[in-house]
Amino acid sequence: MPHLTNNIFDELLENIKGDVHVDKLRRSMVATDGSIYKVEPACVVYPKDEEDVRHALGFAYNYGLSVHSRGAGSGLCGSAIGKGLILDFSKYMNKLLKIDYENQYFECEPGYRFGELEEELKGSGLFFPPDPSSGEYATFGGMFGTNASGAHSVKYGNVSDYIEDAFFYLSDGSGYSLSKIREMEIQKLPDTFRKLAFLYENNKSIIHNNYPNVKYNVSGYNMRDLVNNNKLDLSKLIAGSEGTLAVVTKMRFRLKKKPAFNSLIVAYFDDIVSSSKAVQQILPMKPSGIEIMDKSLLQIAKDNDETLRDKIPDGVDNVLLIEFDGNDKDKLENTSQQAQDMLRDESLTENIYLAITEEDKAKFWAIRKAAVPILYKLKGKKKILALIEDAAVPTDKLVEYFEGVYAILKKNSVDFVVYGHIAKGLMHTRPLLNLKDPHDIDLLKNIADDFFSLINSLGGSISGEHGDGRIRTQYIKKQYPEIYELFHDVKHLFDESNLFNPEIKTHHDNNQISKFLRYGKDYRSEDLKNKLLMWPEQFVDEVEKCHGCSKCTTVTTATRMCPIYKFTRDEAASPKAKANILRMLISGSIDEESLYEKAFQHVIDHCVNCGSCYSECPSNVNIPKMSIEARGQYEKKFGSSLENKLIVNAELAGRTTRKFSKFIGFPMKLKAARKIGEIFTGVSAEREFITFPSKSLYERVSHKEGAGDIKVLYFAGCYASYIKPEIGEAAVKVLERMAVETIIPEQHCCGLPMLSKGMVRKAKNKIKANLEKWGKLLENVDYVVVTCSSCGLSLTQEWSYLVDDDTIDVIKDKFIHISDFINKFRSRLQLNETSKKIAYHMPCHLKLQKACNSSIDMLSSISGMQVEDLASHCCGIAGSWGISAKNYPLSVEIASPMINKLNTSEADYGVTDCPTCRMQMEHLSSKKIKHPVEVLSECLK
Repeated sequence: MPHLTNNIFDELLENIKGDVHVDKLRRSMVATDGSIYKVEPACVVYPKDEEDVRHALGFAYNYGLSVHSRGAGSGLCGSAIGKGLILDFSKYMNKLLKIDYENQYFECEPGYRFGELEEELKGSGLFFPPDPSSGEYATFGGMFGTNASGAHSVKYGNVSDYIEDAFFYLSDGSGYSLSKIREMEIQKLPDTFRKLAFLYENNKSIIHNNYPNVKYNVSGYNMRDLVNNNKLDLSKLIAGSEGTLAVVTKMRFRLKKKPAFNSLIVAYFDDIVSSSKAVQQILPMKPSGIEIMDKSLLQIAKDNDETLRDKIPDGVDNVLLIEFDGNDKDKLENTSQQAQDMLRDESLTENIYLAITEEDKAKFWAIRKAAVPILYKLKGKKKILALIEDAAVPTDKLVEYFEGVYAILKKNSVDFVVYGHIAKGLMHTRPLLNLKDPHDIDLLKNIADDFFSLINSLGGSISGEHGDGRIRTQYIKKQYPEIYELFHDVKHLFDESNLFNPEIKTHHDNNQISKFLRYGKDYRSEDLKNKLLMWPEQFVDEVEKCHGCSKCTTVTTATRMCPIYKFTRDEAASPKAKANILRMLISGSIDEESLYEKAFQHVIDHCVNCGSCYSECPSNVNIPKMSIEARGQYEKKFGSSLENKLIVNAELAGRTTRKFSKFIGFPMKLKAARKIGEIFTGVSAEREFITFPSKSLYERVSHKEGAGDIKVLYFAGCYASYIKPEIGEAAVKVLERMAVETIIPEQHCCGLPMLSKGMVRKAKNKIKANLEKWGKLLENVDYVVVTCSSCGLSLTQEWSYLVDDDTIDVIKDKFIHISDFINKFRSRLQLNETSKKIAYHMPCHLKLQKACNSSIDMLSSISGMQVEDLASHCCGIAGSWGISAKNYPLSVEIASPMINKLNTSEADYGVTDCPTCRMQMEHLSSKKIKHPVEVLSECLK
């Protein structure tokens, strides 16, 4: 076998059309998944097509490199990581290849995501029933590999129940399809599969007698029913094999018609025995799902989210969410009533609520969906761990199961929560442990040993739906003592060289559960020196909050998340990539000087400071702030580029050039002139040159306008001050009509443009200059009002990154967005009715604020106004990021879904609160764009 050296990967680079990465930073980005493990690979390949896959497999075969298929990296068991070659399908092989609504099936590549399919199926009346909680960002390759299920699988089954076909490769590079194998007589099969069929036939009885009597079981290999009528069906063997038998490159799945009606019963119980008995009684009624949350989780939810406090009663032990669905409304209502009557008649609970409206149902499901992410926000060193979270037991053993789990964790003095799919006997038990603490690390194996012994004694499965991975593989031999060697035979037939995920399923190591931990006994970290921003907690603590769930790689409009990742699918753009490389920095995996290397800053520069990931991350990891710190450290050492200096100085340009701006703007209307400018400044020639009106806002309005019982300080921002002062005029006019005294003090840029470019010192100077000008005025006003959503984010969040002053808290307390202010005092305004139609785009920075819906609510309150919420992605300009020539093409691509909606709408004009969103909309749409307060101002009586 040739010797493996760094430059040997040149062979891959020459043959792969996709991407090949061997540098340490790129490898570290896929060294973790949603589990507690970390394994750095030798190489990462992002194949573009099947030819790339074949080349990668041939290379791995020749050099003895293990191969690890990877999708979203959201798995909880450590199945998508390994020492060899990572085959990541998320970047390129992520397409929906075909969807047939009439025949109810679809075909896709492994990187295609469940959330994308749901978007595609909207309004079709069809659905794909297996719905894992990570479905919005989980890939079908990953769902296939783990044979995933979800909340409704008690009625609808697992992924393997919907497989029609798949194309796959073995480690020797040979390719096959499930359908072709299924069509052939056993005697005519290729040698590998013929031997497999004989292996099954020779051991058929022992195979069928050695699986636990539970429906939900993905532990080991599913060898049951491999042969029927002299035909071999590999569907349920390969599904759930976690990439250990084959590399799948294409799949076809069945779809189902979605039931027309559903009902939701919310039942609270005083003890776990009562809820277990309730499940046993309700199962014969064929519910579509039953979910449980225990008192620990309910209490944590109440303590950490005030919106849940009035929805969850005090003193309950647990809650069941019981759902029925069907096409016969009367029959469905009758079944729901029978279930409620049974719960009361059997004296199991009287605390029952039937959710009837869709809004009602959403409210209660919100408890289930919101409560679990809250667990990731728990303060302290101990975190909830996916350790014993996936066992399934027969439903008639639920009481013994709960009693046993509680006893094991109490014996080890470990706090925990329980939630999950109780109707399947599948519970997600999450202990709270600190994996930097040697004592807690030792508890991993102790708890797992006792727990899996309990599961075995109850006739259950150690893996119900998440897979075995690194966390449960060592227990498979005990789960299947009589057929474990047959698993080895299967592995050898498919993967003779043991290249595919070799440490999963058939690798027996009694201590594997404690190896390759992301943290572990030897893990050390050191806080960043000479930090530029203020960190109430240490910088290192913020970095280590990221648990790798991969929600930040969601690509649909279900979240805003990272617009750069959504449209590039590049791992370096994902928010979790920043956490991964910064964790390397603070832990000493790379030296301190790495922070100043271009490769490191390339990853950091993918953050455009939209802030969406911080808001929508289950753990609220502040990736944008961490990126500002890293970018600021670089800027401190090397200074800022000319491009960045020009882009962030709108205030300076407005103050100094507005009197002769139109003379500069005239030649800059010529594309050729802008092209020359692009060469020297880096600002895209495609962007219109910004000219300033000769009169600023402060020359159009006085220092104080209006009089009344409410006094506000209006912070206009650079855009409404110098570029579009008519926005400021409209705001002042509306406030005056509301009998509000409006004070407009001398003011400077909010600092956000500088901060997003790492110019920390300049941003701090702007903040201090504003505070000096405002002085005692802040004490005398009732509100601080803004019209710019980005200025609002800066005042309420980012100023506190730079200035430790009680005045910042005063500003936060008094801050209000103009639309929110108008809604609050709406009775003070008289408006004319209108027949205008508008299309509204919510800026990312407004979406992060408490009153994010204030503008659309305000506009909708205008009589006769027809408001369309564009409800799309980020506008793509991302502050000043999209103004740069190097970012312009991607900026336009990101904007395209929103702009297409705007252009095809019947709206008279588009509306947004953000200056740069407005610039993008004006640049790419022929419609006139306005600020919400301008629209309202035009309707004043």
